Amino acid sequence: MKVKKIVLENIRSYINQEIEFTNGITLLSGDIGSGKSTVLQALDFALFGIQKSSLSGQALLRNGTVKGSVELHFEIENIPIVIKRVLKKSKDTVVQDAGYIIKDGIKLDATAVELKQQILQLLNYPQELLTKSKSIIYRYTVYTPQEEMKSILLGDKESRIETLNCLAEIEI
Repeated sequence: MKVKKIVLENIRSYINQEIEFTNGITLLSGDIGSGKSTVLQALDFALFGIQKSSLSGQALLRNGTVKGSVELHFEIENIPIVIKRVLKKSKDTVVQDAGYIIKDGIKLDATAVELKQQILQLLNYPQELLTKSKSIIYRYTVYTPQEEMKSILLGDKESRIETLNCLAEIEI
């Protein structure tokens, strides 16, 4: 998978921002609070949606706004893909609204669940990793916060080997 561009609208500190990625390795750097983690969380959200245990809509939607979105442009095997996920405030919570995926020029409007299924198929995740109890594996292939990485590195040998074996099975 090659990430080309991400467009953020009312996501945390970003009001309306388009970030293009060049070929090769990308390094996000900046002061604390400059938005590096927001970009990575938005990428995670675009691909997999809200994750109740680790990525809530409330944490992503910019304070004081009622709607936000992330649009991710990427390629898999030279096929252009665009996915857009939308957040909306609803009384006391923030939920996902319908979005869309465009693959090879064909647009499909879809629910959050349908979008996740499409992405999991496109990324070719092994079916045994698609259970809720193992959903954390998705985060380790997209974005691993420092504290979670530290727990992997400092954890017991068996857990570390199990995590690495799971990652080795995934073809992107």
